[in-house]
Amino acid sequence: MTACALVSLSAADVEHYREFQLGSSVASVKAFTGSPETDLKTVHQRPALLQELVWSPRYSLRRAIPDVDPVRQMVFSFYNDQLFRIAVQYDQTRTSGLTSDDMIAALTTVYGPRLTAKAPRVAQPNAGNSYGSTALVAEWQQGNTSVSLHRSEYDSGFGLVVLSVPLEGLARTASATAVVMDTREAPAREAALLKKQQDDTKAAEEKARVTNKGVFRP
Repeated sequence: MTACALVSLSAADVEHYREFQLGSSVASVKAFTGSPETDLKTVHQRPALLQELVWSPRYSLRRAIPDVDPVRQMVFSFYNDQLFRIAVQYDQTRTSGLTSDDMIAALTTVYGPRLTAKAPRVAQPNAGNSYGSTALVAEWQQGNTSVSLHRSEYDSGFGLVVLSVPLEGLARTASATAVVMDTREAPAREAALLKKQQDDTKAAEEKARVTNKGVFRP
C-alpha cells in the first residue's frame, strides 16, 4: 500500500477515509498527523505487533482544520506495521440534529450504495465509540474492506469504522493469543519482579552499610 497522502477519491473507494489508506505504515500515519512517538501505544508485542494511535485532528499542530470539521477523534490500529482499522468518532456538536438517513446519504457520496439495509444490531463496544455499545446503522463493503456506520446507545453520537477484514481477523487472533500467553507467563514474571525488588533492596542496604560503617563514630 502507498503512504498516506492527499488523494482524490472516487465513489466506492472504501479502502480510504479522507487522506488515510488501509495498509499504510505507522511511520506514514504519524508523519501525516504530526503525532509524537508518545502517542503511539503498543497493545501487544507478540505473537504479532499490535499498535494504536489516537489523533484529534482539530488540535493537531500540523494542520489547519476548519472549525466545522465534524471529526472529534480518530483511532488508527496497526497489525505488524499495517493500518487495518480506522475508527472515527464524530463530534456531537457537529452532528446534532442529523438523522441516520442524513449520515447514510453523506457517506453514500463517498462509498457508494450501502449493503441492503437490515435491522440495526448491537456492535462491539470498541467500534469507534468510547461510551459502550453501539448499534450498527449501515454498512458498505468492497472486496476485503468494510465500512460501517454506528450510533452510540449511550448518547446517540455517530462513529465510523473502516477496516481490512483479513487483517482485522489476524489482529483479533493475535490479540487473543497474546492474552493467553500473558496469563500463562504471569506467575513467572511476578516471581522475577519480586526477586529483582528483593535484590535491589539488598543492594541498597549493603551500600548504606558500607557508607555508614566507614564514617560511623560511637
